[in-house]
Amino acid sequence: MPNTYAVLNGGSVVIEVWIGPIMHEELLAHERRHLSDPLVKAGASALVDAERAQFGTTVEQVKDFAALYGQTVGRLRVGKVALLVNKETYARALVFLKEAEGYGVKVIVFNSLDIACTWLGLDVTVAKQQMQVLRAQVERAA
Repeated sequence: MPNTYAVLNGGSVVIEVWIGPIMHEELLAHERRHLSDPLVKAGASALVDAERAQFGTTVEQVKDFAALYGQTVGRLRVGKVALLVNKETYARALVFLKEAEGYGVKVIVFNSLDIACTWLGLDVTVAKQQMQVLRAQVERAA
């Protein structure tokens, strides 16, 4: 799979890295795993680095993806999501933002890691180090 994630701070923070072409089925499989991961505490914050990813999803598929959050109401494992995306993904990220917020998840799309970390209350140095480790894992698996 062209992504991986790490759970930090006792389950209160998730850092994800996405690289390369991502098919819709891969996106759904990841999110189902992520939303049911017992290591992630309810209300956790997620930093998602998708700047190097190309998503093969339509706007309708993005809505279906966000609907997974609706299936976890009452045991939702993510409360805030900071998305770092590229220009090609930006419009679909905004659709995700709107849809996910309907399920109680606060999402903001960022173009700066520093600002995203500030919003999440995450040390940017820790985030950068973890993202480097995760990128290396994804690239080795490719």
